[in-house]
Parts: sequence; C-alpha cells; structure tokens
Amino acid sequence: MTDYERWVFRLFTAGITLAFLWIVSPYAGAVLWSIVFAILFIGLKEGIAARIGGRQGLASLATLVVLIGLVIVPVFLLAGLIVSEAASLYQSIRAGSVNLGLIVGNLLAALPEWARSLLQGAGLGSQSEALATLSEMLTGGLSWLASLASGFGQSAFSVVVGFGIALYVTYFLLRDGRALTQRVEQAVPINRALFQQLIQEFASVVRAMVRGSLVVAAAQGLIGGIVFALLKIPAAPLWGTLMGVMSLIPAVGTGVVWVPVALYLLVTGSYVDALILTFCGVVVIGMVDNILRPILVGRETKMPDYLVLISTLGGIAVAGFNGLILGPIIAAMFLVVWNTGVASSRPEPHPEPSPQPVENPHPE
Repeated sequence: MTDYERWVFRLFTAGITLAFLWIVSPYAGAVLWSIVFAILFIGLKEGIAARIGGRQGLASLATLVVLIGLVIVPVFLLAGLIVSEAASLYQSIRAGSVNLGLIVGNLLAALPEWARSLLQGAGLGSQSEALATLSEMLTGGLSWLASLASGFGQSAFSVVVGFGIALYVTYFLLRDGRALTQRVEQAVPINRALFQQLIQEFASVVRAMVRGSLVVAAAQGLIGGIVFALLKIPAAPLWGTLMGVMSLIPAVGTGVVWVPVALYLLVTGSYVDALILTFCGVVVIGMVDNILRPILVGRETKMPDYLVLISTLGGIAVAGFNGLILGPIIAAMFLVVWNTGVASSRPEPHPEPSPQPVENPHPE
C-alpha cells in the first residue's frame, strides 16, 4: 500500500468511525452505563463462571439477573416513589393544603433584626416578597418533577428501549469483554504495555467513582430520608433523594437540603427536632462520608476537590444525569493519561558502570 493509499484509508476509517458514533449517539448513555455495569460486575461473573465449569454465557446471564435485582428494580421503584411524592406535594401546594404563607410568616417573625436587614437588601424582606419567591421556586421544581409522571408514559417506549440496550450490551460485555479488549488492543496504534495500563487505570477509576460516589450518596440519602420521615417532615423520600444527589457535588453536599429545614425548625420553636436533625446531619451523615468514602475509593483516584467540582458540574451541563459519573471519570482519565504520558516520555536512567577492581602490580 502506497503512502497515498494509506492516508486515504485512514481518512475513510476516521470518517466511518465518526459516522458510527453519530448513529449510536442517541443511546450513548445506555452504552456508558453498560460499560460501568460490566466493570463493576465482571468479578462476580468470573466467580460464577468458575463455579459452573467456565460457562461464560450462563455466568453472564446469572450476573445480569443479579444486576437487575440489585440495581435496576430498586432504581425504578425509587424513581416512581419520588415522582409520586413530588406530584402529591405539588398538588398540596396548589390546593392550599400546605400553607406557605404561614410558614414564611413564622420564619420571618423569628429571624433576628440583622437577618431581616439582609433579606430586605435581597428584596425578600416582606412576607409577600419571600412567599412569591419561595412559591416560584417550589412550584417550578415540583411541577418539573410532576411532569415526569405524565411524560413517563409518553416516553415509556424510549426508556424501555434504553434500559434494554444497556442490559443487552452489558451481557455481551460480561461474556466477551476480555476478547473485545484484546481486539481493541491489537487495533489501536499504542504500545501494548501502555494500553493495558490505561485500561487498568480506567477500570479502577470507574470502580472507585461508582463505589465511592454513588454508594456514599445512596447511604447519605437513605439516612437523610429516614431522619426526615421520623421527624414527620412532608415528602421525606423526595428530600432524601435530593440529599443523595447533592452529595455527589463537591462543595455542596447534603447540607443544602437539611440545613434550611433545621433552621426553620429552630426559629419556629421545634428545638428538639432541630437538634436531632442537626446532630444527624453533622455527625451521622458526615461520618458516612468521612468513613465510607476513603474505604470505598481508597487511593485509586486522587483528584483535587476543585477538579471534581468542575468536572461534575460540567458533566451535568453537557450530559445531564449521566454527567454525574461521566464528568469525574473523564477528568480522572485526563490526569491518568497525562501522568502516564509524562512518565513514559522520561528517558530511563542508565546505570553507572560499576568500578573495576584494580590489580595489584606488585603481588607479594
């Protein structure tokens, strides 16, 4: 093949690759989660395969059943509960069952003078102004969640297709993942050892991010929801889930949900409930983050907090919900690739020759 033909073939390969990515882009999220699921459950699949005589297909199918039972079904049940709670709370606010005016009035009356001055400077000093702002925020957010309930039936087909593709691809990745990795390794023009190192680093980053972020978020959201329910705060599952989502964003955390509620309980005279909520938020939920995250993440991903924050928010802005995990993974792999490239470009130190023994010219 001449140089001209080689360049034409490379351009054609690049063009057809871009066309393929364009075609599958509507289900890029499903493919992303299938890769994540395969990386997380590959160890379980290999353990099952070792017990049933190495039958990879049956082991992959059994692993998929475990995945559906542990992840997919609970996610659907939780999503249905959240949408139901949001719709119920939205209807209660519109019907007047939840008296926002009374809540805002009690809160403003209990605030100290300096706090009222700050609110007046922000245009929220009067009850009507604060009530209008709060109503707009709550009804806007809750109406969006409530619209998911009606929109879910209309988009049920695309949702089912997306989950079906994710599970279908996950099965084949579990069954043929190592063979596919070897084929990609042969096709990619990168040093074999360097490629294997990048693949290992990518798998480690995915496992660390999912275990260290999603598991911690689920634990914090569950604890927060239970505390809210015990304190008889309306829509406890909704607020617990919101705390779990907020815990994924560095420098934000669960406090953005429970701190305003604790302050409201405090200024309205519910001192015991405010103390309980503050203790659980600071000690229990904070302890979950301080203990579980280092255990689950370990030393696999060491990224500065500012980079995690920027990559998470950027991922959400670009890819929506998938960006919660996609953003930090891309940032972590960015660091891995650059660190690996810098390390591989350094010249290897040449060992200094050992000094030769000097012969005695006058032996005795």
